Amino acid sequence: MIKAIIVHTIETADLDYALNELNSQINSQGPMLRNTAGIIICNYEFVESGLVHELCTRLPFTVLGCSSQIFAVPNAGEELMLTLMVLTSNDVEFHAGISEPLGIGKQGVLEDLYRGLTVQGAFVPALMLIFSPMLSGITGNTLVSTLDRVSGGVPMFGSIAIDITTSTRNPVTIFNGSAHPDRLAMLLLRGNVHPRFLTRSLPGEPRFSHKFNITKVQANRIISINNRPAVEFLERLGVINTDEVEVFYAFPIVVDYEDGSPPKIFTISKADTDGSLISELDIPAGGTASIGTINGTLVVASTRHIIEQIKEIPEASVMFLASCFSRVLTLRDSLEEVDVVIKQLRDWPVPFVFFSSGGEICPIFKDGQEKPINSFHQFTIVACVF
Repeated sequence: MIKAIIVHTIETADLDYALNELNSQINSQGPMLRNTAGIIICNYEFVESGLVHELCTRLPFTVLGCSSQIFAVPNAGEELMLTLMVLTSNDVEFHAGISEPLGIGKQGVLEDLYRGLTVQGAFVPALMLIFSPMLSGITGNTLVSTLDRVSGGVPMFGSIAIDITTSTRNPVTIFNGSAHPDRLAMLLLRGNVHPRFLTRSLPGEPRFSHKFNITKVQANRIISINNRPAVEFLERLGVINTDEVEVFYAFPIVVDYEDGSPPKIFTISKADTDGSLISELDIPAGGTASIGTINGTLVVASTRHIIEQIKEIPEASVMFLASCFSRVLTLRDSLEEVDVVIKQLRDWPVPFVFFSSGGEICPIFKDGQEKPINSFHQFTIVACVF
């Protein structure tokens, strides 16, 4: 059994006040059991202020996590928040580590991290929690498939780091107080853990009647559309403007490959200086594409629906709930989804942390499959309950 302690602060300027506030919350919910680890998810501003480093160096257990945006914990939610989930147990072991720098073709460092934490396969964990940097070199589907293969299908849950609050974007992973723009943090849970997973994805509806073809790609980069540079093509449509500094892109391209399968949706997260568009998924060339849109009403409805399912899960001790940040961009108020989460879970006794994600990692069940399949998602709200 795992006991979860949830603490939070919105104080970024007065470090002593924030540290005392967090420690007081931890002590009031103690004591710690035999094995303990912490998951920290916060805005980058708490890293920049030094609070993350000071907090982690004072805690007597390993802390890992990532930067994010938009948060909720029981009875509190904000755009600017530091959340810390302390997991403590007598019958569950926690094995944490941080990878070497990731980059194009460096999937091997993920394998090295997993094998090192499991002592070269001496044990098989019940759950893998992963917090990944936002990288253009390794896509979300490659990250998941690599870890799925090396682990033999151990269920994994996690998020791609994001940073939307600071003037210069700094999405980072966190390990023992240090911030990393290019390393993956991992926590393996071994022992009496029985995770349950839920997902709710949204379809992307075409926004423009104008159709186009993706004519050249390289992995997760769209190089040309209708045989013209991809960025130039979308600038002419008025979708993006590269004259603006530090623009955050999060819009879907909906592609029908006309092979009988449903249209596929790819989130565009960056317009690169080389004129290409970057997604967190590998994108096949071809098909008929359109810029898509996501309905804010459907976002809220999907959040309500997944929470109704969550509350039916028996014997829950802790929950992570992550929602794609591109869903937030469809809402009238950035805290609209937070308000739904807090209201719907007000009488639920299970500790939880809700946060925005730059890409969601969560298993799904497919027809005819008894075992969940590790998957990478976009435009999705995902939950891990154990």
